Amino acid sequence: MTGGGNKHWLRTFRRVHPPRDKAHIVATRSYLSYEAQELQDKLDRNPYSYLHVINPEAAQEKGLQAGTPAYFAEVRQAYEAFRKRNWLVDSEGMGLAVYRQTTEESIFTGIIAVMELEGLRHGRLKLHESTLEERESLFAEYLATVGCHAEPILAARPTGHAGEAQVDSMVDAITFLAPDLDFTTTDRVRHTVWWVNETQAAALAQELSRTECLYLADGHHRAASSLRLADAHPDEPAKQGLLTMILPERDLLIRGFHRLVRPMGMTLPALLDRLEAAPAVAQVDQIAGLDAAFVEAPAALGVVHLVHRTGVWAVTFADNNIEITDADRLGDHVLGPIFGITQPRTDKRLSYVAGPDGLADLHRQVLRGDDDRCGWAMHPVGTDQLKAISDAGGTFPPKSTWIEPKLRSGLFVYEL
Repeated sequence: MTGGGNKHWLRTFRRVHPPRDKAHIVATRSYLSYEAQELQDKLDRNPYSYLHVINPEAAQEKGLQAGTPAYFAEVRQAYEAFRKRNWLVDSEGMGLAVYRQTTEESIFTGIIAVMELEGLRHGRLKLHESTLEERESLFAEYLATVGCHAEPILAARPTGHAGEAQVDSMVDAITFLAPDLDFTTTDRVRHTVWWVNETQAAALAQELSRTECLYLADGHHRAASSLRLADAHPDEPAKQGLLTMILPERDLLIRGFHRLVRPMGMTLPALLDRLEAAPAVAQVDQIAGLDAAFVEAPAALGVVHLVHRTGVWAVTFADNNIEITDADRLGDHVLGPIFGITQPRTDKRLSYVAGPDGLADLHRQVLRGDDDRCGWAMHPVGTDQLKAISDAGGTFPPKSTWIEPKLRSGLFVYEL
């Protein structure tokens, strides 16, 4: 291990980052969040965007298929070009960063550090999603070729962990100072960064490492592929680390991931009859007509809202065990037996609606069609449920949580 010794499983690292004058135009949302036309517009208009590394022009010109070794090699060359142009620069010595995102409704303040993958091997990073071996292998090959992590995973430190008061106090003192980077992006998110010098960072890493475990919020495939890479290169210390943003559990924002079924394949009265007859459903109550401007999320675990163009119904399940998600209940007792949707990853009748405006989007999509579609508004998963399922070794079904903050690529880079 490097940057803090064997006792630190959360440690300092040598940061690579955009210079102050270019941070706002280098750092980018994940390329997966862009529609094709929007992505091309970003590439055409902003030569500094880290999107040019992720989607290198040379690979497009050569007609290389994404996900191939040749494509990964072009990504590496594009990254090296950014380094040579000083669009990405080295920090002085080892350190950490404190990173804050401020939105219209939330403030997220976390620590950017490197987690030793030994912690993942020994269960100190708690998981709640299963991963696909094919994607793990692909991402491991990507990391081996490109040679860096350019987007941290997101992990939550639980309330009441050892050293919590000391870590909070140190972060408060750091954020009292003038920031090193401070900019706002077009999605109305303010990004503020404080670089933490080596001496102060070592003390913070020591206190942070007293945390017995972290809960992985976003980045399960990145974590799994990093572990594969580490296992393949046990004698290379840098490859034993994973770039991580560590956020207090209290700051994590989890929104519902809603469902839309089209076509229903049955009338609304037939659907209501089948719901009322379902053994796992305790009751079905109409709660509103759909002339309201907004559909509310269910207020409690074990309840989902059926949204139709003629009204909204609360569907209450008989069981509200915290170790079972409402997405599982809906899939097991409604989507499968009533609609015949048994493969939620691939069934084209099922789509997902999420994000800050997820409920409003669900409402619009239900109203946009005819009677042969329905929405399902989900109660957001709480951190207590995320921890309970993670501690029990369980997993969430696909598209169960929309978790914020959403981190940027190219703002913090850890070279392997």
